[in-house]
Amino acid sequence: MISRWWHTPQTARAADAWITREFVVRGLAPPHCTPEALAQALERERQITIAFRPHASDDPGVYGLLYRPEGRADTYIIVFRSTQNIALRRLILFHELAHILFDHALTEVDGVGVLRGYMVSDKDDAMAEAFAVGAMQYSFLDVDASTTPADAEDDVSASAFGQFLKRTQYKP
Repeated sequence: MISRWWHTPQTARAADAWITREFVVRGLAPPHCTPEALAQALERERQITIAFRPHASDDPGVYGLLYRPEGRADTYIIVFRSTQNIALRRLILFHELAHILFDHALTEVDGVGVLRGYMVSDKDDAMAEAFAVGAMQYSFLDVDASTTPADAEDDVSASAFGQFLKRTQYKP
């Protein structure tokens, strides 16, 4: 029996309803669903301050950390390892914002000066990762979810990442 690989264009799947709802209730719609826009909405909604700070480090990998200045319960600082990849940076920031968004229990683990570092449970971390991936998918969505594969202009624009590349004028 001979099997063949048939390339079938796929359209970007709509993000799960629980992820979409978090943006919609805050008045955010694609393409304006950025980590910065979500942070601003959370700041207004909860009367808190959220700051993003790049972290210069020789450590390998890409990561984000959630810190709170000592004695300032209303301030969150999201520290992330700098990367030139905008999509990866947004994914990291959405992940860390999810911990604030869903009020995950924060366990203090270390401090850097007056900043206190926190960790969350594995369950909460998995939820934050699911939100981050779905938020990325939703934020890059610029076509109607009912678009059929025949309506897609090309194979690249059919995926959420392909749509991002198209909007940033990247030509593979």
